Amino acid sequence: MNAREFLVSQLEPVMPSTVKVEKYAREVDSPTRHSLLLVRIDDVAPHPSGIPGQRLYSFGLVLIPRKRATGSGDDELDNALEDVLHAIDEADDIVWTRAERGTYEDSTHPAYDVTVQVALTKEK
Repeated sequence: MNAREFLVSQLEPVMPSTVKVEKYAREVDSPTRHSLLLVRIDDVAPHPSGIPGQRLYSFGLVLIPRKRATGSGDDELDNALEDVLHAIDEADDIVWTRAERGTYEDSTHPAYDVTVQVALTKEK
């Protein structure tokens, strides 16, 4: 199991039913049924512990609400963010380090980019 598969396997069971985890950060149409959480690997580094074979993966999770309109879209996004952060707090071995407000795909669609870290040991 690679790092992305591990993260998705940890996130899916703890996410609320209103948020759908997508394994890849890809261009998507506006969500219609659920808010979307797109998974992106940002970087990999040796774990600070210095233990051989341990790696620290940083992922970007892009949270996109169903609604685009100012006001209702913002409210849905803010509520979804709280649900997602709570779910991450409940997940084993995942730590979130920040959530930054922005837009999705250089548009006016509101979004959050949540940074999470996962420490994994290289499988042989």
